[in-house]
Amino acid sequence: MAKSIEIKIPDDIEFRVMGNALGMLIVFAGLLGGEMVRQRSFDYWLEDIFPLLLLFGLGYRLFRNFLSTMIAYKDEISPQAELRNRQIREALKLEPAAMAQITAKTGLSPEKVMDEVARRIENKKLEALKKDKFIN
Repeated sequence: MAKSIEIKIPDDIEFRVMGNALGMLIVFAGLLGGEMVRQRSFDYWLEDIFPLLLLFGLGYRLFRNFLSTMIAYKDEISPQAELRNRQIREALKLEPAAMAQITAKTGLSPEKVMDEVARRIENKKLEALKKDKFIN
């Protein structure tokens, strides 16, 4: 059996992304003033080991926080979709309870009753969407 994985996303994730990006800009400025750039050689990488380690560390955190931000906003519902869903739910609430009495009135099998109920629900959804001009 597969385990479910819970992704914890902090509330201030946008600020963390911006903070890591700003930190990387500062580290890049430090590298530009470092020995490797002045001497134009990778032979002096040991002189700039601290900015290089900071660059890799902040780059990793920026990437991780950026992915967390994208995961957080992936499942957001747009206001238009939320309004449409609410209108459809309200239209479906008005459905009379006569569907529960289909078997007693017509003598249909439970499978046919379920098909009839599904058809009526779909018709109600389409009517609600047409009424609100979501479908032409």
